[in-house]
Amino acid sequence: MRIQVTLTPPESKKLIAKAVATLDVVKDALNNGIILVGSSTTCAFVLEELTGKKVTKGYGCGITIPRGTCIMQEMLDSIRKRGYAKTWVLEKGKLHLDLPIDDILKRMGSRDVFIKGANAIDPFGNVGIFLGSPSGGTVGKVLGTAMAKGVKIIIPAGLEKMIPITISKAAAEAGIEKMDYSMGMPVGLLPLHGQLIDEMQAFRILAGVESTPIGAGGVSGAEGAITLVINGPEPQVKKSLEIAKSVKGTEEPIVKAPECVDCKYPNCSLGEEA
Repeated sequence: MRIQVTLTPPESKKLIAKAVATLDVVKDALNNGIILVGSSTTCAFVLEELTGKKVTKGYGCGITIPRGTCIMQEMLDSIRKRGYAKTWVLEKGKLHLDLPIDDILKRMGSRDVFIKGANAIDPFGNVGIFLGSPSGGTVGKVLGTAMAKGVKIIIPAGLEKMIPITISKAAAEAGIEKMDYSMGMPVGLLPLHGQLIDEMQAFRILAGVESTPIGAGGVSGAEGAITLVINGPEPQVKKSLEIAKSVKGTEEPIVKAPECVDCKYPNCSLGEEA
């Protein structure tokens, strides 16, 4: 059986979140260990699946809006207060907010999970994440410890993030202090190693089917959408269709960016102009 489906970015994020929540490593960490969830709009949907609580406000940190690369107001406030963005911790299923990141990292081990969204995927499945902080931000703080201890890294990211060159080449071009001008805050790009869960992986995990992207983009609210062909045995394909239908109509959580005049984020060219 063969079907064609189209998913907007929020719908894809909901689909991907459902798949992440069913991974054995995630279920084990949820019941017996620690899940550290980084700030990301995709991760907001993962939290929704793990906690059963509806997401109403965006949990992103670095965001891209029409004026350029930016940062969410609540994350800017967090950075000014703590020195790093907010994270969410599930320890044996209990949700904790605002725990000191260093304390969490000390307790994490190889059965635990770090979930972090990404800003770029290359054609080979490599991923990268924007770094807006000269110190590397939260992911820069977490990644070394996670890699050293063998913490499992799960990267939920939709195919809207696909770029046509390798992550390594893109990372070599990016960099906060390399820019003479930036629409919004300039960023570095950090290659992120872990298990990527995109729409193709999500349908494989949830329904046991193969899916092939055949187009991307759209208008009238479908900007960034992905269109896929799904094929396989009829029962699995029908299951994938029901899953796709279940996420249709999903909306992005509310995302609030600071006004440039109040933000004045270092190195942001727009902030300098405000």
